[in-house]
Amino acid sequence: MDDDILVRDALSIGLRDAGYEVHAAPGAAAGYDIVARTPIDVLITDLNMPGTGGAQLIAQARARWPDLAIIAISGSSARGVQTLDELARTQGADAALLKPFRTRQLAELIERVLRARAA
Repeated sequence: MDDDILVRDALSIGLRDAGYEVHAAPGAAAGYDIVARTPIDVLITDLNMPGTGGAQLIAQARARWPDLAIIAISGSSARGVQTLDELARTQGADAALLKPFRTRQLAELIERVLRARAA
């Protein structure tokens, strides 16, 4: 999920073209509702969204679905001494990806995370 409709639509199209079924949400609350209703393999969320942010969504999702694969994305790594990856993992994400990135990079990361969780 991403609050930016252009990013959300581009990711959705790219991931669908890569063979994934995608359920897109404009924010954390809508994304949480989708995950609660629909079995999914991986949750992808932007960390920086208005209202409930991605970090809070990750913590809530991890608490309710401990086996769910979670990937955080963000357009900013300016978080003091923590890198994006450190911050995402602290919140409970399996991995993180800094924007801008290509859909192919995200698809490769999804596969790595899913393989690691299956092992």
